[in-house]
Amino acid sequence: MLAAVLALLASFSWGTSDFVAGVEARRSTAWTAALGGQVVASLSLVALLLATSSASLSPAALAPAAVGGAVGGFGVVLQYRALALLDMGVVSPIIAGAALVPVVWGTIAGERPGTLQMVGIACAFVGIVLISRRERARAPSPHTRRGILYAALSATALGLFLVALDLGGRSDPLLTVATARTAAALTLLIAAASARPAIRLRARALPALLLIGLLIAAANLLFTSATTHGDLAVVGVLGWLNPAVTMAWAVGMLQERLGALQVLAAVLVFAGVVCITLG
Repeated sequence: MLAAVLALLASFSWGTSDFVAGVEARRSTAWTAALGGQVVASLSLVALLLATSSASLSPAALAPAAVGGAVGGFGVVLQYRALALLDMGVVSPIIAGAALVPVVWGTIAGERPGTLQMVGIACAFVGIVLISRRERARAPSPHTRRGILYAALSATALGLFLVALDLGGRSDPLLTVATARTAAALTLLIAAASARPAIRLRARALPALLLIGLLIAAANLLFTSATTHGDLAVVGVLGWLNPAVTMAWAVGMLQERLGALQVLAAVLVFAGVVCITLG
């Protein structure tokens, strides 16, 4: 029960953070939302780590967390850029496909997907294709194609990040999350310094950036803690419902409308995620 509650809270935190970040990315830039959120998340987690002083520097936690954090950092930027280009109702189901990555990872490690997982993979793939085809038919522009590509690459990166959290979290959840977010923030800062992307920091954006970072920190810590209290198959599906939360916020707050085909595609993707993680 505790694992389920922690995972659901992680989904809500992640989904709300993605919604706020998507709105802010449209007002300023994706890099502004990503950098601001990652820096706030990193500082808050490091402060919590220093305050507790209970962590030991374990290579088993540091190595996967650092690599996963760097990859996940770029995944966040790609996600925010996709959210700035496309409707959140389109991006969110594609991001839900991140659950495919742990399945592929497990297969490479020697695991074999069961029948239910194979059904889930097929559902997720068909759903993502339907969403992509609908967007191309409605607005066949380079922005649309680029947004879908960003979302797909982001899902891959975020899926690898989830694998890293699971690997490192077995040793020390707080140290794992703090290391991952610090690595993500440093990676993005270095990339921003070299590429010099458009970053517009507005005073009115500070509350949003603070909220994004705190929600990211909470979601990461909740998800990693959940994996230590329950089976990853259950935690995986309950902890990665954040795209549904983002879609709900977009429909409720931004009055985004989902077409019939888009609703079907979203249902297929989310059903696929459930089948994959429970199979």
